[in-house]
Amino acid sequence: MPKTQPVNALRPRCPKEQWHTVTIARMEPIPVDLSGVPETLLWNLGRRAAAARTGASLLEDPLAIEVVDRLQYDFTDASRGARWHAVRVATFDDAVGRFLNQHPAGTVVALGEGLETQFWRLDNGRMRWLSVDLPATLDLRRRVLPEGPRQRSYAGSALDLGWLDQLDPAAPVLVTAQGLLMYFQRNEVHELIAAIAQRLPGSFFVFDVVPEKVLELARRQSGRERDQAVELWSWLFNPEERAAISQIPGVAGIRDLVPPRALGMVPLALRAVRRLPRRVRYALPVFPVLQVSFR
Repeated sequence: MPKTQPVNALRPRCPKEQWHTVTIARMEPIPVDLSGVPETLLWNLGRRAAAARTGASLLEDPLAIEVVDRLQYDFTDASRGARWHAVRVATFDDAVGRFLNQHPAGTVVALGEGLETQFWRLDNGRMRWLSVDLPATLDLRRRVLPEGPRQRSYAGSALDLGWLDQLDPAAPVLVTAQGLLMYFQRNEVHELIAAIAQRLPGSFFVFDVVPEKVLELARRQSGRERDQAVELWSWLFNPEERAAISQIPGVAGIRDLVPPRALGMVPLALRAVRRLPRRVRYALPVFPVLQVSFR
């Protein structure tokens, strides 16, 4: 039988006395063989763990540290960009936290979730969670992360839309996509948004985007991650694309999310960027996080 070890997971806006304990299975080191888009989940995991190891109050993620320590993968460069990544993650957490404050028993759908540990950072004891990812990625996720009675998973692409059949359209739903949509084609992104609007009226969709300036900056870098970005990023963002999304049938509104308040230059800088005019904002090398609401 595998050994177990309790890990404290932080719930946003909760005092320490309300933290709860998560029990995870202790496993032998697990080899990882991912390439292409699936490999990017390891970079995101490594940055979260690197940020969490600093003890910064912006991101408490002990499970990410546990998973990194168990995977046989070179996370040497994970600290590069970790603080910027942590602010982006915290922006997603803040959006999901607001949704759960209004709908404590609501359902969160995480498209392309990879090894994200957001469920344990935000769990209020009542919410429902649906992870959507490719079969190989879900297999790895199940080997290193626990799955409780309020968690379900769907093996498949976010684009095949079968995951929508798992949801009650009358119930409160928030859909997220962290680091995913930039790997799709423009028409695929628009069709996905249109499908959510049609099948989940009244829901919300939170996702990050890659402005054209970010790809320009990536082209001037070096390394494997740079090569992946240049090769695989397909959908780029600009003010015209924002306007096009707002015209998709069923879209009620779209807004840029502001990172939660926190000490440090990175969160302060990103909060300032989110308040700039759109043409200036989307011309900077940062990853905006957007929220689309549906009628």
